[in-house]
Amino acid sequence: MKEEIRESIGLALERISSSENIETPKLDHFEVSIPKEEFGDLSTNIAMILASRMKTNPRALAEKLVNELAGEPYISSVKVAGPGFINITVTPSRWIDYLGDILSQKENYGKTKTGKNEKVMVEFVSANPTGPLHIGHGRGAAVGDALARILSWAGYDVYREYYINDVGLQMENLGRSTIARARELLGRPFEEPAYKGKYIKNIASDFIKRYGEEILDSPQEKAVPTASKFTGTAILDTIRKDLDDFRVSFDEWFSEKSLHDADEINKVINSFLGSKDIYEQDGAMWLKTESAGDEKDRVVRRANGITTYLAADIAYHKNKLDRGFSKLIDIWGADHHGYIPRMKASVSALGHDPKKLSPILVQMVSLKRGGKTISMSTRGGVFVTLREIIDEVGVDATRYFFLMRSSDSHLDFDVDLAKKRSDENPVFYIQYAHARCANIFVTAKEREIETKKFNEIDKSLLEGKYELRLIKKLAQFPDVVASCAESLQPHPITQYLTDVASSYHSFYHNNRVVTDDIKLSQARLALIESTMIVLKNGLSLLGVSAPDRM
Repeated sequence: MKEEIRESIGLALERISSSENIETPKLDHFEVSIPKEEFGDLSTNIAMILASRMKTNPRALAEKLVNELAGEPYISSVKVAGPGFINITVTPSRWIDYLGDILSQKENYGKTKTGKNEKVMVEFVSANPTGPLHIGHGRGAAVGDALARILSWAGYDVYREYYINDVGLQMENLGRSTIARARELLGRPFEEPAYKGKYIKNIASDFIKRYGEEILDSPQEKAVPTASKFTGTAILDTIRKDLDDFRVSFDEWFSEKSLHDADEINKVINSFLGSKDIYEQDGAMWLKTESAGDEKDRVVRRANGITTYLAADIAYHKNKLDRGFSKLIDIWGADHHGYIPRMKASVSALGHDPKKLSPILVQMVSLKRGGKTISMSTRGGVFVTLREIIDEVGVDATRYFFLMRSSDSHLDFDVDLAKKRSDENPVFYIQYAHARCANIFVTAKEREIETKKFNEIDKSLLEGKYELRLIKKLAQFPDVVASCAESLQPHPITQYLTDVASSYHSFYHNNRVVTDDIKLSQARLALIESTMIVLKNGLSLLGVSAPDRM
């Protein structure tokens, strides 16, 4: 409907310009918003944007536009408000026509082509394989997966990737930690390990079973790499299983080690030599990142010839760009805020527009139980894993709660609320609306009321207040999807689905669907089916199920 309004306004401006013998102003993308219900269905500020260009005042231009728009058959009322806002009310029959779109498109309703098949890489989670996924990783997984689903629906060609940091000192320390716990299990002297979680003890037990006690007597240059590989593989297998159960999948699990093995990191640094982006100082190679907003320039290759973590990231992003992705979306933890300017500078040094990189920061999650915040420390190995929270509250609630707030805001995850089976629990509230819709069809079947195609129902029977309020909300879905794809934020869909459920519950409590009036029942069943479609499609973008029974 917003696009229809924009098109009508564009034609109205052409008519006004023609009658006044002036050039039609270039029509920028202007706002069409949804005002408070008493002001109408839609509102626009176009008159205030174009008034000066058309050498008039906003209200005068608004009046001219109102006169032109009043002739549109789908508009029942159009008025000027304030300094030049235009409030528009659409005819009930035009709103009801949207049900035909929903019922014909079904599982495809809400999809748009705004992405024009642009190749987009969404890299997310990418947790180091040094421990199980905690709830912070889980939030990043939910955000990245939901965003990938939304972008696909908006017409982008989306590729999902997990970057495995499987080299470096952290992997060496991981192997040493397993060896330390193995020595402890066997009653041998040991040093306190870098990684202290219980999971290391479990892996150490399996490590002994696999290689025997004699591996601990091997030279460190053999024992540590063996333990590192064994431990990293075991942890990565757990991560894969957790994400699979969390309904998160990837097109590729990309190994950092593959970049080292192919010497891609040194190659990319050498490609910078002689450019304005890199310089040598004290024997090290420095990338100019301060000019891009970083605190200081950064070393990419030390004086001893060893490359840095940043250098590996540059090589990885070059690999992404070389694969033809024109938009790179990286889902990072909030502690990576300072990393944004240096990676933007890196993309620029690679000869690409830094706008191609869109990092999204995901803030931390605090877990609350019994009204109290649970203390956690990943460094000390005391944290709540994603697996634990999934097992306690279920995948649906976990995903929904992770997505309820903007990813750049802190999230309080109330475990007690997530487990409630009542309207207080937002995901239950939405799912119950879907299940209630499904149950209506069971009742209709029992009453032997035949459902009709949209063009066979009496549409005038859907012009009541509660019906139209619900229909208007259902019609917003494609615009919500497109808006989320543009802003790269999935959380507005959670609020939208809550609004749909609220409108539906209001309709349900004020109207019977299955009645002795067969035609009325059939018309309302078309509305119920449309509601089910939107709820199910919206929940699917969040990776949440839409049950028929609860």
